[in-house]
Amino acid sequence: MNRILLAITMIFVLTNGLLAQRKTRELDTQKQDEQKKADDTYGKNDSWKDKMFYGGNFDIRFGNDYSIFLIQPIVGYKLTEKFQVGLDPLYIYSSQTYKDYITGANFKLSVNAYGSGLFCRFLINENIFAHAEYMGLNFNTYSESTGKNISKFTNSMYVGGGYMPGGSGVYFMALYDLLYDSKSSLYRDPIVIRIGFVF
Repeated sequence: MNRILLAITMIFVLTNGLLAQRKTRELDTQKQDEQKKADDTYGKNDSWKDKMFYGGNFDIRFGNDYSIFLIQPIVGYKLTEKFQVGLDPLYIYSSQTYKDYITGANFKLSVNAYGSGLFCRFLINENIFAHAEYMGLNFNTYSESTGKNISKFTNSMYVGGGYMPGGSGVYFMALYDLLYDSKSSLYRDPIVIRIGFVF
C-alpha cells in the first residue's frame, strides 16, 4: 500500500513539474514575442517629438586656489527603445591661482571654455546605461614658456556608464577620458563624475 501511495505521489509531482516547465517555456516564448513586437513597432505611432529628451548637468566647485563653474545642457533622440544619440554643448568658467617662479608673485588665471559633444547611450536595462561621448573644447590658457595667454583646443573621448532610477529624472554617471592629457586638459584627472537630469 505504501509503495502504491509513493508511486502515485511521484507521478503527481513529476506531472506537475513537467506542466510547470512547459508553462514557463510558454511564458518565455510569449515574453520574447512581445519584446520582438515592441522592438518592431517601436516609435511607429510616435511623432519625432515623442522620441526627444532633454536635460543636462552643472558643476560648481570652490577651493583655496581653484574654482569652477560648468553648465552642460543635453538634447537627445531615441533611435530605438534602447539606443539614444544626442548633442551636449558645454561652457566652463574656471579660475586658478598660480605662482610665477621668476618673480615669486601669485597671479590668478581665469579661463572661459566653450565646446560641444556628441554622445550615444545604450540602455542595458531600465536603470543602467552605457555611455560614449566625444567632446571638443576651445579655451585660452596661460603659457609658462611665453608668459602670455594662448588659445588651445582639446579633444576628449569619454567612455563609461551611468545609473538612472526609473529610466528618467536624476542620473549618475562615471566616465573615463581615453584622450586625457594633463598638460592640455582643464580637468585634474581623466575620471569625470556627472550628476544630471533628463526629462
